[in-house]
Amino acid sequence: MRGGGASAAAGQSATYYGPLMHSAPRLARSRDGRDAGHDARWRLWLVVGGLALAVAVRLGLGLSRGSDSGVSSPPPQATAIVHTAQEPIILAGLGSQTTDPFYLAGGTYRSDWSAWGEHPDYPPCTHSAELLAVDPANAETSLGHVSDLANLVHVPATGASYTIYIYNIKSGDYYLDVASECAWQIAISPT
Repeated sequence: MRGGGASAAAGQSATYYGPLMHSAPRLARSRDGRDAGHDARWRLWLVVGGLALAVAVRLGLGLSRGSDSGVSSPPPQATAIVHTAQEPIILAGLGSQTTDPFYLAGGTYRSDWSAWGEHPDYPPCTHSAELLAVDPANAETSLGHVSDLANLVHVPATGASYTIYIYNIKSGDYYLDVASECAWQIAISPT
């Protein structure tokens, strides 16, 4: 045997890669019989593919948020106006007035009014207050009348107050028409 050396003497055949070699040696094989280079190529493709996927996801998220938004920018705030009537509506004035419209969500409401004279020595003042609907479809009459909160009450200079409940209010905008010689405050709250 050529080039057998000590291993040939032990009864093993030796492989010769000498000058008469016609083909390149084969790649080393892994334990399950596949080429070790094949596994390395697949690992490389998995890494490259994973990076490409991560870049695509990152670009997609960036584009969906808009070009001017950063990672740390706050989310956009809603701009819609929501009418609520959970808090009492408190209106106050001196003398006769028509108030600005306010929103009532509908249902039952409690109205508390107070009125008082300008000075304790003055004679009683007369006080009237009427709840009116902006939309006559929400009213009891075609003129928008919903309820009298006070009607020609003679209020002593030291003051007076009264509570009334208003039932079956429809959702919508309302206002008060106050005819008074007094200082006054009216609170309307849901029950």
